[in-house]
Amino acid sequence: MFIDKNGVVRHPVAYLAGPDMFWPNGDEIGAHYVELSHKYGIDGIFPPDPAREDEFKEYEPKDDSSEEMEKKIFIHDINHVRRSDMIIANLNDFRRGQEPDSGTCVECGAAYALGQRCYAFIDDARPMIERFSGTKHQNEEGKWVDENGCTIEDFDSPLNLMFGVPFTIVEGTMEDAMKRARADFDAELIAAGYEPFQVEE
Repeated sequence: MFIDKNGVVRHPVAYLAGPDMFWPNGDEIGAHYVELSHKYGIDGIFPPDPAREDEFKEYEPKDDSSEEMEKKIFIHDINHVRRSDMIIANLNDFRRGQEPDSGTCVECGAAYALGQRCYAFIDDARPMIERFSGTKHQNEEGKWVDENGCTIEDFDSPLNLMFGVPFTIVEGTMEDAMKRARADFDAELIAAGYEPFQVEE
């Protein structure tokens, strides 16, 4: 339970974003995430989950081309974001890179623009300058740069400040991020005179 923008106490709908669906056991991971969300009083939606009966309509492909299928998937996922109250994103490095999955980043930006609660989790939450595993050195100005001379973030966030400012980033797993969201929501409920949500162990 949480208090929504209209002051109504209800279960928040959460888009469970991330590249997890690309793993061989992606369906199992998604089902586990959704089950976990219910434990914490959250109505989780995993990207491949079917569309819900609401005002957000699915895209009907005009043909079997890859372009039309891309549009269908894009609209499907963005509609899931739009029908949610919050996002909980897996922002771990993806495909052997130093940054999160690009599709997840777009979804996170959309959720923030829609005024949603923004949470994320990452395995290593040390500042970017510490956790960057590529070649790095300090340039003539004393700034840390990578092998191409590009500046490396030197703030306290594990990711770019565009995540560090609007997102609550938790070190750990999807469940750890849900626990943090649950604690924040419970604090708001108690402050408003309501009972906190009882998590079933």
